[in-house]
Amino acid sequence: MNVHLREGATAIPMDLGTIANVATAAAVITGLFFGLAEIAHARREREERVAYEIVHAMLTPEWMRAVFIVEALPDQLSAHDLEADQQKLEAARTVAVTLETLGYSVFRRIVPLRVADELLGGITRVGWRKIGPFIELQRNRSRNQKSMEWFQWLAERLDQYHPARTSLASGAHQAYRDWRP
Repeated sequence: MNVHLREGATAIPMDLGTIANVATAAAVITGLFFGLAEIAHARREREERVAYEIVHAMLTPEWMRAVFIVEALPDQLSAHDLEADQQKLEAARTVAVTLETLGYSVFRRIVPLRVADELLGGITRVGWRKIGPFIELQRNRSRNQKSMEWFQWLAERLDQYHPARTSLASGAHQAYRDWRP
């Protein structure tokens, strides 16, 4: 094969093996970038599906009623007073069991902590503050520290990491007021 070079240019010898290696490396790098982009896209889709499922599960009349009752409980309500009111007790149990499941889902990394915080961080924190003393009493009575362990764990992780831009002091209407579609 005769290759004509410009005057002063130096020929770099390249055989077909070298060209094939360079092409293979370029293909692998390109594939890696596409793979990483697909992983990021799949993660976002999973978070969106999880968020939808959480919202869907929460939109039951029983859950909504229970949340309003628990949020209205006085902070100083004793565990014994909570036990004495069947309606409040049932609401507390509904909230606790639901948030127990969410806490375990966050621990197993099925639901990202940020998503849990954005959707249910407020009721998780308020719920633990208001019905935590009742759960502690139940644990002591039954000598079972596993009772509602993931609900407590979730409330503590949310306080520890505060992954969302919102909080009990600043709601979404404030934190995201500059949001644009």
